Amino acid sequence: MKNCLYLSYDGLLDPLGQSQVIPYIECLVAAGHSFTVISYEKVNRSVQEIASLERRLRKADVKWLRLPFRQGKWEVVKRVIAGIAAVRKACRRTGPDIVHLRGLMPAVIYKLSLSRVPHLYDFRGFAVGEWTDIGKIRAGSLAHQVLQRIDRSAVETACGLVVLEKAAEALLRKTYKVPNVPLKVIRTCTDVALYLPREGSGASSRRESIHFVHLGGARRPYRPDLALKLVSQLLKNGIDCRVEFLNERDHADIGAAAEEVGFPQDRMTVLRLDQKRIPHALQKYDCGLVFLDSSPWRRVCSPTKIGEYLAAGLPVVSLNGIDVLEQLASSTKCVEIVNQEELLSGIGMATIDRLTSFIHRPGVGLACQELARRECSLDMAGRLYTELYAEIEARL
Repeated sequence: MKNCLYLSYDGLLDPLGQSQVIPYIECLVAAGHSFTVISYEKVNRSVQEIASLERRLRKADVKWLRLPFRQGKWEVVKRVIAGIAAVRKACRRTGPDIVHLRGLMPAVIYKLSLSRVPHLYDFRGFAVGEWTDIGKIRAGSLAHQVLQRIDRSAVETACGLVVLEKAAEALLRKTYKVPNVPLKVIRTCTDVALYLPREGSGASSRRESIHFVHLGGARRPYRPDLALKLVSQLLKNGIDCRVEFLNERDHADIGAAAEEVGFPQDRMTVLRLDQKRIPHALQKYDCGLVFLDSSPWRRVCSPTKIGEYLAAGLPVVSLNGIDVLEQLASSTKCVEIVNQEELLSGIGMATIDRLTSFIHRPGVGLACQELARRECSLDMAGRLYTELYAEIEARL
């Protein structure tokens, strides 16, 4: 399977493109596969950013076809049409052996292109269900029915499948007729080699303060308001703490959440950082926050920030309702769960003592990094993708 077409709705210059898409493609290139990548890039990316990434991809012999990503009511339709044209053109010109579809929107675009190249469906999550939950589409509407049908078809006609967690595999098999094809569980991972070794707990634990970090998205289903509510309640109970949001585009949402909660501005910072600086930046914090709403579909997700926090040696505090985090909380000493109902009614001193003791526990940083190497290593994910491609190639 020497010739592959990779379709991503995330931009390669986006944080997910930098931390997830490109590293996996580079692993597969090293295994002997050749790639043409179609991605949607934000139109405000600089010439310097594009040129730098072009040099990196050219060095790996990866061809990059960029499509524009603009905001606007009708821009989704334009993106889909442009994607269909790009897929058909790439299939004619490069003659790929396989098309790798990263998530629902690439599956929609590929299916509407009517291309007949075998496809690997990298099933990132139950997007149709999640979009319905948050009101992005209405249950039973034409859009809902079309997306659901295309999603089902993409699963049932795939020559290979990727899911993020074992619980996601179980739900996929329960929801769709999963074909007898190679399937791998590959959670979102990180390059653990980029993070400095860390002994003990967080950077400020010796002075008994807590510096929280909230990395990544802050729009629904993420709940910056509840993350701020937790920190606010700790402050009101005499815990010296503050929180920083490392976020590229959702600063207005974070500001609105802080205003809603009445969070003190001098205890919060919002920063925009290049993805390359994240591993170093995370070293100064004491604890990572993962706060997002749960649902039957979202429960089986695998947030990228989990691996990044752990690799940096940060213990994780999470809202309840995410399967992987609840599993890690029960099987390791690197994750603690906060119940949403308790948080809304006001956490008690027993919970506060539990959380502060957890964050300041001697050796927690080392334990988190060991867990990251075992469960969230990019090398492990790269090997699984390479094995999957080999298994698919043997069948084609």
